[in-house]
Amino acid sequence: MDSPDGTKPLYTQLRKGRWYWEPPLRLRRSHGLEVRALGADQAAAWAHARKLNRDLAGLDPDQAPPGTVAWLFEQFFAGERFASLAPATQKDYRWLAKRLGETRIGSTSLGRLSARALRSRHADRIYRLLRDASGHATAHYACRFARRVWKWAGRRELVDAHPNPWAGMELAGLPQRHQRWTADQVLAVVAKAVELGRASIGLAVLLAYWLGHRQSDVLALTWTVLDEGFRQTSKTGVRVPIVAAAYPELASALAAERTRQEEARLASTHVVVCEMTGRPWLPDTFRHEFRAIADAAGLPRELQFRDLRATATTELADAGADVVALSTHTGHLTVEMARRYTRRTADGFQRAAAQRLAVRGKARQTD
Repeated sequence: MDSPDGTKPLYTQLRKGRWYWEPPLRLRRSHGLEVRALGADQAAAWAHARKLNRDLAGLDPDQAPPGTVAWLFEQFFAGERFASLAPATQKDYRWLAKRLGETRIGSTSLGRLSARALRSRHADRIYRLLRDASGHATAHYACRFARRVWKWAGRRELVDAHPNPWAGMELAGLPQRHQRWTADQVLAVVAKAVELGRASIGLAVLLAYWLGHRQSDVLALTWTVLDEGFRQTSKTGVRVPIVAAAYPELASALAAERTRQEEARLASTHVVVCEMTGRPWLPDTFRHEFRAIADAAGLPRELQFRDLRATATTELADAGADVVALSTHTGHLTVEMARRYTRRTADGFQRAAAQRLAVRGKARQTD
């Protein structure tokens, strides 16, 4: 295995002012290797040693040297566990790996450090650097991802299983969001989207608001799935029903969009189609366009598309839906997750109070 730039390459020795590349005897015997004299110039000697190590490992020049943090991330991405994750999670993890790998540690980057040499102090420093540069949420997510990779690698003896440098960091939990949309705000964004020639974004807002689906599932929705009446969520794989007819406003918008696509002879099979391309929205492009329309509609910046899912959950809970009924929309697997998405409201308080008084009244009648 090679060492990262800035540290002495593997199998190098300095004797009497000259550098030598000396792989272990077992490798010399098994691979027919010889000790190589590298000269007195350290920079040239180390560069030559790194090339010899890459040749020994069968690496391309652009590949991460074995044993480094960047190499460890590549091993994780090539494994079955990563392949089983939702596409959105895979994309997040690749971005986080890049972000972590590029973070500077002293004279080098984290990606070039030896994964086995990483210590808790390095993890703590990385967290502080990411927090200061990109915010608490990114730093928190990145360190949780790294902890998961090291746990996976420990069981495969790619790193020492204990201690995991990313474990026990006592990261402060992310604060629960409390934002939720009002019905007037939903209508305002839909109207502004139509006004600005982006009715598809208004339709996406209605789908997320009424069905409680994530943005990725809204953008991936096809007419076939809509007609079948069931879909599998992208993040958890839960199968949930879709009964658009239960919400007349949504059903009307979907019927109008189906007619528009048929008349325009669009080849796309998706429900939400970008007006500029005639194809499904790319997630990043959609986020930028949605934000521009939300700003134009006068929505506060802290109110985001993802809050539509929490809004749907909250309105269902306020209307008296239990967790099972609520999950037919959102696909929540646990009571805990359903509770996290549900905002506490005055309407919910009043409904709980009414139920409490009703029970209290019945108890008095029996006394």
